[in-house]
Amino acid sequence: MNRLLLYVHYNKYNHISSHVYYQIEQLRKLFKKVVFISNSKLSESEVSKLYEKNLIDNFIQRENKGYDFAAWHDGMEFIGFNDVQDYDSVTVMNDTCFGPLWDMEPLYEKYESNNQVDFWGMTNHRGIQAGNFYINEHLQSYFISFKKSITQSEVFQTFWKSVQSYEEVQKVIDNYETQYTKLFVDAGFKYDSVLNTLPLNDKFFHSNFTIHYPHVLLDGGVPFIKIKTFDLSQHLSPYLLKEIENRTDYPVEFILSHMSDISLPTPPYLLDRKILKNSEKKYYNTKKIAVHLHTYYVDLLEEFLKQFDNFHFNYDLFLTTDSEEKKKEIEIILKCHDKHARVVVTGNRGRDIIPMLKLKDELSNYDFIGHFHTKKSPEYPYWVGESWRNELFSMLIQPADTIISNLENNDNLGLVIADIPTFFRYTKIVDPWNENRFAEGMNDLWRRMNLSREIDFKKMDTFIMSYGTFVWFKYEALKPLFELELSDEEIPTEPIPQHTILHSIERILVYLAWSRRFDYAISKNNIYITPFVDNEVLNIRPDNLPNTYINFDNIGGIKGALKYIIVGPGTAVKYILRRIKRRIMN
Repeated sequence: MNRLLLYVHYNKYNHISSHVYYQIEQLRKLFKKVVFISNSKLSESEVSKLYEKNLIDNFIQRENKGYDFAAWHDGMEFIGFNDVQDYDSVTVMNDTCFGPLWDMEPLYEKYESNNQVDFWGMTNHRGIQAGNFYINEHLQSYFISFKKSITQSEVFQTFWKSVQSYEEVQKVIDNYETQYTKLFVDAGFKYDSVLNTLPLNDKFFHSNFTIHYPHVLLDGGVPFIKIKTFDLSQHLSPYLLKEIENRTDYPVEFILSHMSDISLPTPPYLLDRKILKNSEKKYYNTKKIAVHLHTYYVDLLEEFLKQFDNFHFNYDLFLTTDSEEKKKEIEIILKCHDKHARVVVTGNRGRDIIPMLKLKDELSNYDFIGHFHTKKSPEYPYWVGESWRNELFSMLIQPADTIISNLENNDNLGLVIADIPTFFRYTKIVDPWNENRFAEGMNDLWRRMNLSREIDFKKMDTFIMSYGTFVWFKYEALKPLFELELSDEEIPTEPIPQHTILHSIERILVYLAWSRRFDYAISKNNIYITPFVDNEVLNIRPDNLPNTYINFDNIGGIKGALKYIIVGPGTAVKYILRRIKRRIMN
């Protein structure tokens, strides 16, 4: 069959997602000519890739105006409106769906052999009264195939030639999407859909089945699932992913990667899918690896060196500490254990984070970096810090071989964090009310790093982070943080209060990697705790403030307690003055 496909692409970050490549690959065999129309500004390399893989015949780059209908108009104009009539069918579709979930050829054979069908698609939408407007029954426009019987008609030609590039999406909906079906039906043409939703409407509350009832689409044989479904019906998304895996051969990793990239990387339905998997491929020491350990508590160094024996790869060890005296102690311990490391005195400011950033010149030469510190948490009972540290050992140091292999074999993976330590599941410390107090500082960091992607941390409840800042990462994933010029005045001295820039940095790492188009993985905590614990802890009445357990004897006594009270408000005042100054200067 002499078929034409006009395929419209749009990506707000101006690239082609993996699900699009897959989609075109699966559809290519059905069409004599494929015209790829992008409303995004794509790089030459991505366009070349489409041609090199023989996925397309023509490429059209256009402004993002008029949405899909204007783009399809431009595609027909490119082919020639008269020449469009020469094709046995003209299919218009966009990239707003995942799929096809199964082979499309039987559908084309079914409708092409049916003389009672002039145009067809995936799903229809019943006519409804929407406020003062009536929305006509229509074939939803994410996929429409027109047969020659209609493309040669005057009404078809007139409609498509008249399409304008409206800048308001509602005008496109009102003038084209909800009108074209009635226009063609009134002219005597007949349509059909893979899933006819009209008889089903009495059984369901919502009229748009593509978003609200994906299971009905699967049952009805629709080979596409709308991308919007996963974010707008997040409570259904975990089950939808499993159903797609069980019923089809569609690679769900395309769904996971696209949703992680185009949306935020941390919605609940994605978190289980971020768990680090055992790599089938081994690591062969092909990358430069650095391990940084901030050694404030020298008495824990030997324990960490023993843990590092779990590494079966080459690495360079960097140790930072806060005094020359500790440096000497460290060097003695290294010699006793026949270990080699570069030891750097970075001062006692910024805990483990700032010392790592001060190693920018050294760490920028490495592909993969592991960041750790001699964690004790002396403000808590001693067993809390110990359990926390041991769990971080089991999640990020002992399985390091697997982590490094994943980093090497997955170009998109930029950061590996630990799962939540058990202490934070037995206590209500991470609370949305309290976490929101970090948001402004995180937004300020985001602006200062001049990142291209937009985000507002104030709109988020809690943050996905590595509790304790034990992390493995690719330098490129966190590069803007290393290039951020932090002044000493911004870094609080000990004992530090809550809601400082250090806490903001701890919480921003996953989102920073996302801004650089890197994904993240969570190394699983193998200690099982029944979810009933989470249910009991997290549902404490909301008038209760988050629990904090601070032993001021360990952080300066009366002086530390006073500073804890004073520094927080003082930091806030400094921040306000700094922002006012910045506004005046701008």
